[in-house]
Amino acid sequence: MSSKYHMLKQRLLASEALRLAKKFYTYRELSRITGLPESVLSRYIMGHTIPSIDQAQRIWSAIKRAIDPKRVVVDRIKELGGLIDLSPILSDPLYLRMISIYFYEKFSSDNITKIIVPEASGISLATALSMVFEVPMVIARRMKENPYEEYIEEAFVEPPSNYIVFYVPRKSIRRDDRFLVVDDIVQTGRTLGTVRRIVEKGGARIVGVAAIVVIGDEWKKRAGIERIEALVRIGKP
Repeated sequence: MSSKYHMLKQRLLASEALRLAKKFYTYRELSRITGLPESVLSRYIMGHTIPSIDQAQRIWSAIKRAIDPKRVVVDRIKELGGLIDLSPILSDPLYLRMISIYFYEKFSSDNITKIIVPEASGISLATALSMVFEVPMVIARRMKENPYEEYIEEAFVEPPSNYIVFYVPRKSIRRDDRFLVVDDIVQTGRTLGTVRRIVEKGGARIVGVAAIVVIGDEWKKRAGIERIEALVRIGKP
């Protein structure tokens, strides 16, 4: 991806972030948040023009401070007494877009060619990332959808004795693919390790993992993936 195209995309994403934020804030509030006049914000939000790259970076930084996905995740965990329920975030278009832009910034220079996600809860985020990166999405499913399709499969045992298998159509992985793995919560590393082995069987490589929450660090050995970017990291007692 050329640097010129990357900058244009940043400008467009800033406008989109503003449009989503407008559902929660008035023009006056957005003006206070971004430091930009209401008339300028109106032109960006209505699509009459797009911000310059400097303005886009300013807008994105301001909106991240106002609508911080990390804070939302942490607050949600506190509200539930330590339980992790990401469904309100994974079903909200504003937070999904904010999180996808966050991960786009982390991996935009890594030449991602495909997104891969184990079903099921991370699929909405993977879809959002697929659209931001403009690359296909591959779902590692727990059942074969087509008996005539050739699949790559891998499995793991979830204690005490639950045998879980994931299947990916072989044709969806090419040897020159560079995959970004998407998961909502990483804790044991078993699922990530299984997805990694599937991708490696297909002859491709994994660039990294985009996760909303990572718990502890015992997952590292099982996952076998060096780079994991997470919104929130929680230490395990």
